[in-house]
Amino acid sequence: MLRIFRSCFLGILATLAFTATLLPRTSHAAGAVEMQVESIVRQALDEYNISMENNDPAAWIKYFSDNVSRVTPVGSVSGKKDFSEYIGHEYKTFKAKFDVKKMIVAGRSAAVIFTWEANHRKSGDSVRIEMVGIYEMGTSGRFDSVVYYFDPAKAGKLVGDLKLN
Repeated sequence: MLRIFRSCFLGILATLAFTATLLPRTSHAAGAVEMQVESIVRQALDEYNISMENNDPAAWIKYFSDNVSRVTPVGSVSGKKDFSEYIGHEYKTFKAKFDVKKMIVAGRSAAVIFTWEANHRKSGDSVRIEMVGIYEMGTSGRFDSVVYYFDPAKAGKLVGDLKLN
């Protein structure tokens, strides 16, 4: 009796294992993409903090594609050259960091809720801005666009110093 039960049980397991190989794997693939995007976004945001500490804008810029666009309530830049100039100016003007509160990832997009905490290098004045950043990853594994949402009135004059266009 035990031998029959064991044979039936092994037969059922084999059938389930075979059936599982036939099931579509799209849900696993989508989850894998989202996990990769979340990992890259976290790594990039950590790199922003480290590169800002080391005053090394190139370490942050490497996460963005050649045709990157950056949009905020106070201006926008497009293309790697203009983006790099903007980031270089930000690094010269501020010593800042991202304090991430929450991240939501869907496909190749990530919405990040964070506080941008910065000290103006010349005046020593500080600013804290609650923000949402929407990062769109291209097929290259680098960000094609980033859109930041924040209240420019709360950002004050210090952030206005960064307006390049």
